[in-house]
Amino acid sequence: MDTDILYTHICSYVQISRDEFELFFKLFKPVYLKKGEFHYIAGKVPKYWSFTLKGCLREYWIDTGGNEKIFQFYEENTWVGQVESMIKQKPTDMNLQALEDCELLCITGDDMCNAAKTPWIQHFTIQKSFSDNAAIIENSNRIKSASPEELYLEILKERPSLLLRVPQHYIANFLGIRKETLSRVRKRIAHL
Repeated sequence: MDTDILYTHICSYVQISRDEFELFFKLFKPVYLKKGEFHYIAGKVPKYWSFTLKGCLREYWIDTGGNEKIFQFYEENTWVGQVESMIKQKPTDMNLQALEDCELLCITGDDMCNAAKTPWIQHFTIQKSFSDNAAIIENSNRIKSASPEELYLEILKERPSLLLRVPQHYIANFLGIRKETLSRVRKRIAHL
């Protein structure tokens, strides 16, 4: 398993030695998911905070009408998990499903809390939290104010691999539109 991906990712937030990383890395375990398998499900406390080495996952919830609502897609080099749910031992309302075969590096909530006593890990988690929270707020505001075409163009520009990896009905769900609307948007954009 290639640990350089995680090491490089962490070093994009904080500078650490390879030895410091190796001590931290010992707390992780590899988890392999087949396409369609769940990493965690609503109504249960997730076991891990995970780093995606390979694959694509979707995180979603079920609304009161029984409809799936996709919150996010996760690809390589991203963290996934319901940290607050793990720390508070409170069941999540989210589901995380593999859209293709996935390789994850996973750390338990207890191990992460213990590791967070180390100054560089504290700094990393704070920096990561600020970055993640800002991205969530920005995404939420954009989804509320942008047109379906603007949202699709953004995916096309920022995350084009999603359009090759994720079924179109999931993309439509993520954008908050019907798949027929997505079809029309794609046709209009193709003619630009």
